[in-house]
Amino acid sequence: MKKVKLKLLLLLISIFLFLNILSLSIVESSKNDKIQIALKENLDDLQTHYQILLYHQSSLADAVHLETVTLIKNFTNIMTKAVTASEQDKDLLRQELYNLLINKYKILKMQGILQYHFVLPNNESFLRMHKPSKYGDNLTKIREDFRLTNKNKVVIKAFTQGRTAHGFRNTYPLFAKDGTHIGAMEISFSSDSLQKYLTNISRIHTHFLVDKSIFDANAWQRNDLILKYRQSAENQNFMITMNKAHTVAKCIDEVNYKFKDKKEKIAQGIKTKKRFAVYTKVNSNYTLVASYLPVLNIKKDKALAWIVSYEKSPFINDTIQTSNNIIILFALGSLILLYLIYTLALTRQKVLYEHKLVNDVLNSTDDIMFATNFKTISFSNRKFRDFFSVADTTEFNKNKNILDLFEAKDGYLHKDLLNKSQTFTTLILETKKENRVVGLVNKHFILKSFNITLTETSDTEDKSYLVTLTDITEMKEKERKIQKKAYTDGLTGVFNRNKFDEILEQEFYRNIRYKRNLSIAIIDIDNFKIFNDTFGHLVGDEVLIMLAKNLASSIRDADTFARWGGEEFVILFPETSKEDARLICDKLRNDIEKLSHKEAGGITASFGVAQYQKNDTIDSLFNRCDKALYEAKNLGRNRVVVK
Repeated sequence: MKKVKLKLLLLLISIFLFLNILSLSIVESSKNDKIQIALKENLDDLQTHYQILLYHQSSLADAVHLETVTLIKNFTNIMTKAVTASEQDKDLLRQELYNLLINKYKILKMQGILQYHFVLPNNESFLRMHKPSKYGDNLTKIREDFRLTNKNKVVIKAFTQGRTAHGFRNTYPLFAKDGTHIGAMEISFSSDSLQKYLTNISRIHTHFLVDKSIFDANAWQRNDLILKYRQSAENQNFMITMNKAHTVAKCIDEVNYKFKDKKEKIAQGIKTKKRFAVYTKVNSNYTLVASYLPVLNIKKDKALAWIVSYEKSPFINDTIQTSNNIIILFALGSLILLYLIYTLALTRQKVLYEHKLVNDVLNSTDDIMFATNFKTISFSNRKFRDFFSVADTTEFNKNKNILDLFEAKDGYLHKDLLNKSQTFTTLILETKKENRVVGLVNKHFILKSFNITLTETSDTEDKSYLVTLTDITEMKEKERKIQKKAYTDGLTGVFNRNKFDEILEQEFYRNIRYKRNLSIAIIDIDNFKIFNDTFGHLVGDEVLIMLAKNLASSIRDADTFARWGGEEFVILFPETSKEDARLICDKLRNDIEKLSHKEAGGITASFGVAQYQKNDTIDSLFNRCDKALYEAKNLGRNRVVVK
């Protein structure tokens, strides 16, 4: 008897260890998946704000460049003369150019521009507006952007390092009136402007880390640097840009303390030159996420700097706590279950008691659990019965086929996916674990998403499984929101060009196959540049948002509306002739004409419309639509033209 007890005890201990290792693996995998989703959301949020800032800085730089070369009197003549002038004449020309630009430069500094710099075709510095006393030095080996711009006569926009300052630089080639190349112009923004924007506007506390290697040895210790640096807490090879909002206590001492256990992981992430995020659990109620976004060089093969954001994450904190609780509860539950099995083997008198405890354990879980051979259900927990609003398992078997439980919808496993040689169990087991998802409709007729797990039972007469359904509806919804971000224009909230191209391609070839009408329209806001030049880009953005909302709420359900780029929008009209499309667009145009911005005033838009013709390609269809829009502009704007 003692030997039987010992063998049974050893067997049950082995089962206990196996089940808990398995449950730990599943819970850890689920926890890590959820944490990765949360980390990706933080990274996406940081990258979105960063790209918005770069877009506005690039637009401002383009405007400053255009204004400088077209509106600053004698600018081109001065730079043309400087190319061949003597040193004495260069001094006079330099002073003349400085006097022309000094007032403009004062305004540009207020707009966040760090350097307003002009060089000759041989990369010789002609005038630094931020340091007019320093000139004549050759920047060929120091400034890759100037070297490439002067060599290839192209615009370079990238983060680069100079002698005493790094920056987000916009470098433009300069040409004389006869087209002769006469040098290059730099309009750059400091990393400090990025930190101020993210901290003050987007409310994201950020650090800007600069690679030591882009400076000369110990150059970062010099007193003449435009920006001040300290050794960063994040990585020994990077310096942090300091300003009034970035103190040693908050940005170095605090980070050192909170992320001391993550230094190796951060170092590995930096080596990849790809964006990444790490988190640290400061205490039981406080989890902090650090998101790392690389700032690459011109060649895109090296991260010269990193943007690092720090944000609290209640979701990760709750996920960790929930996972720990599940592991503890499962360990306790499995221990109780195995103890009951042990007592059952020793005495039949405790059978009823054992069943009661087992049911209590299974009914206490949030998961739906039932035993089945995928024909009928032999056992179900309270969560199952509550979900389907049945009193017991027998009642369910009378009214339902087990395979009918699983909804036949995209993204879910269901019986319609079976081939001739498959059973539903083989379909599940042959599917990757992360894709083992089924959809069930509850008693309130609401579709819920579940991870399905199968555990084969010991029933020798009929192959049965214990099915565990874990509710992942909220996680699937978050995944859907993340997917939506990829197809949504960040400013206006309507579809972006990528999503429009995807829908257009489907409709275009469907139109060819079924020989139905298909029309498109391109909408361009009239005189949009005047809005930006007069009232600024923020008002321009508000105009874009206002027009997008108006059009999105006015188009038909079957039509697709998206932002095409800049101030242009596009509408796809399936099964619509150009005559009907004209009528729809004319109504939309009238609606736009009624709009009024509180600062910019009235808004109008021009429409170009084209219908698919035999042998059309997508490009030829768009070219015809573009021509129609161009004609609408030439005819006086605020009209619809059809081609």
